[in-house]
Amino acid sequence: MLDRMEFFETPPRRDMESEPEPEIVPPPWFGPPDDMLGGVVPIEKMLFQSDAIAVALSSAMAFSEGVKLYVQLAARRTTEMDEESWWRRQDTVSGRVHHPIRRGEPLSAEVLRFGVRFHDGTKATTVDSRPYFWEWPPPQPDGPILTEAEGGGGGGSDRRFRFGWTMWLWPLPPAEPFEFAVEWPAWDVPLTFTTVDGAAIAAAAHRVQPYWP
Repeated sequence: MLDRMEFFETPPRRDMESEPEPEIVPPPWFGPPDDMLGGVVPIEKMLFQSDAIAVALSSAMAFSEGVKLYVQLAARRTTEMDEESWWRRQDTVSGRVHHPIRRGEPLSAEVLRFGVRFHDGTKATTVDSRPYFWEWPPPQPDGPILTEAEGGGGGGSDRRFRFGWTMWLWPLPPAEPFEFAVEWPAWDVPLTFTTVDGAAIAAAAHRVQPYWP
């Protein structure tokens, strides 16, 4: 019979003198750099507010290639909402339930959508930006893209919940006002636009600092 130490063996030590694998540096449209501290811009604007839900754009962190936008959502259960719908929407926001987005088909009312629109009519949304990341390395998009870079920092109960997202907007928007859009039909959030100060974001991009010299 094999000794226990012979059967359950840990992997051998790595040869620390071997050549390290080449570093993979994602392109800037994939997300923010991980070796830079961006310039912070407080925004503190309510995108939408009702008795049941509030969505806000709290701040931005600008880099030379793009900007991180921080979105916060808070919701409370009203007397008209049944328990099943309440928990289903928490699961949707947190990503535990996925509602697929298929080309050429109508969006599910459960899909929470964000977007930006610039002065020249150019736009980018979290719906149409996803296909760019189906291959690696992701090809350079033809126009601006807005992606959900991170999500979390939330929590909930049978009465209230909150959640936050970090959006990555590439490239850096021009130094002029642009609009940030939100829509969520399942929560009776109509398509709503809020003006954002692009000049403040562009100025903050000049305050970027490297973490290491």
